[in-house]
Amino acid sequence: MTVRILVDTNVFLYSRDTRFPERQARSEAWLRALIRSGAMVTSQQVAGEHQNAAVRKFGRAPAEAAAASRDILRWCPGVMEIADTERAMEIYLRWKTQWWDAVHIAFALAQDCTHFLSEDRFSAPTIEGIGIVNPFDVAPADVLGAA
Repeated sequence: MTVRILVDTNVFLYSRDTRFPERQARSEAWLRALIRSGAMVTSQQVAGEHQNAAVRKFGRAPAEAAAASRDILRWCPGVMEIADTERAMEIYLRWKTQWWDAVHIAFALAQDCTHFLSEDRFSAPTIEGIGIVNPFDVAPADVLGAA
């Protein structure tokens, strides 16, 4: 099975956040491993959330945040379809996730992802067949192997 991992916004944000050096190092290690293995997937939602948080929470200049958010889009393989939004509604109701996490999981399913990399807490370790991986609890090699 080919491993494909949808990366949540918080991983990208922590990779640039010097206030939390341990989380920054773990996030950077995950991103490097995902890029090297070709397993990284993102979405327009992740890029949009990154843009908003980089400006509002971290005080980055809008143009600087936009450059970083555009960079994230290079790993976005497609767009969210109406059926994906409907699936997100089903996930939200069935698994009692946060709405935007349901959107991410629905997009991950549409893009044949095997995992969702996020620090957010979920009601189950697997939702709709997508393994939930906390980057601060699990090392990249534990999911990616020697890739």
